[in-house]
Amino acid sequence: SVPVAFSLLGDLFSAEERNAASSGLTAMMGLGIIAGQVYAGTVGPIKGWQYPFFVSASLQVVAAVMIALWIAEPLRGGKEKALQDMIKSGNKYDRQLTLEGFIHAMHKNASNSILLWQGFLTSLPWGIVFVFLNDYLSQEKGFTVPEATFMVMLFGVGCAIGGIAGGYFGQLFMSRNRSYLPLYMAASTFLGIFPFLGLLNSEFPNHHGYQAKIYSILGGCIASLPSVNVRPCILNVNPPETRGAALTAANLLVTLGRGMGPSCIVVMGSVFQASRQLSINVTLAGFWTISAIQLVFLSKTLPRDQDAMEEELARYAASAQGQDVKGRENRNGKLSHTMTNGGSSSSALGTTSPVHAETTRLLAPSTPGDRSVSAQTDAESILSIEDYMTSFDGTAARRSLEFVRMGIRELNDEFTHRQQHCHGCGTGSIDEDDHIGTIEEVNEADVSILSDDLSEDEIQRRRDLWIRHQQELNQDDEV
Repeated sequence: SVPVAFSLLGDLFSAEERNAASSGLTAMMGLGIIAGQVYAGTVGPIKGWQYPFFVSASLQVVAAVMIALWIAEPLRGGKEKALQDMIKSGNKYDRQLTLEGFIHAMHKNASNSILLWQGFLTSLPWGIVFVFLNDYLSQEKGFTVPEATFMVMLFGVGCAIGGIAGGYFGQLFMSRNRSYLPLYMAASTFLGIFPFLGLLNSEFPNHHGYQAKIYSILGGCIASLPSVNVRPCILNVNPPETRGAALTAANLLVTLGRGMGPSCIVVMGSVFQASRQLSINVTLAGFWTISAIQLVFLSKTLPRDQDAMEEELARYAASAQGQDVKGRENRNGKLSHTMTNGGSSSSALGTTSPVHAETTRLLAPSTPGDRSVSAQTDAESILSIEDYMTSFDGTAARRSLEFVRMGIRELNDEFTHRQQHCHGCGTGSIDEDDHIGTIEEVNEADVSILSDDLSEDEIQRRRDLWIRHQQELNQDDEV
């Protein structure tokens, strides 16, 4: 469930927010581990070792029911900037994970390779800490079992603090420059070695003093700073359909590293006759130094792979929107045929009616740099009446009111025009400049401007209206 939870974070939060979201989830996981260990250590000796497992399973069932009732699955790819226009147009991101795609992502994506193997190498010392720290402090450093347990608890508190702080600083560095995040992770990984060395190698005459406590808290805090940012990096370099599988692979390697970590101590002690203190020092310092070096290389690959992933999503979105536009053109095939056979477009007309100009302005999308984008050249992003019916917002309401105002103005102009011709029966005249154009020009203008936004029946109705209007003008001129 852990990889699935972090994969959902990728659809709930944008790339700039995932570090903070991941730190919150990781901190809660760490808090749960600490609470479980303390509860088991307190209740287990009294009620038996099985009792904490029953309580834990019951809480898991309650949490599962709460998730099923109140957690809604987010829209896949809903927070990707490259997919926003596609989603707003009504299309969905429906790419599915394939074995070929997963293998390609693991082998061809350099950031994936670095993050996965860095997670494995980093987890080896973590496995040693979880297994041997309590026993090491009690056997090698003279702490009693309760005192050693208290040191481990302080170490866990430091991990929780580091998890929260690590996400905050990671998001801060990510907002400045994406290359700064891996460098920050590399520096904190390397610096996390030194509090552990102090805890492992210092002498503590006073077991109740502050020196051991400070080492424990700092060791957990600094070592946890980079770990909460690994999963957001995996989310940022993988498309939505691959994220769950990539996180699962990373989680498997992390678990494998934690399981193999204690065996390193056993092998060094049995083969090289090294003491446990030396074995822990070498393993911890060696593997975390290698991980820090890997993260330095990640500073070069992470921005490149993230850009490549976003470009891939942008191509997919453009393809999906292109198919949507093609389907709209097929629905208006007859109108498109009329325009192409005419050999000209509305831009070639000598004059354009005010109504057509106003309609073009209303139908064309607005941009900060140009508020009157041509509907002819930007047909893919034009919103039709049907679009407003399914996606109604403040802009749609404002434009709808403008459509109504335009219709009222048309009716008023028609009424005024008829009044001028009725008074005197022939005294009124129409200047040549007032002619809107020939019937063919009117038809071509109607088709070229409105074909992408009005149904064929509506366009035919408007064409007939203009024809009748033109015929009336011609009859008035003959009189």
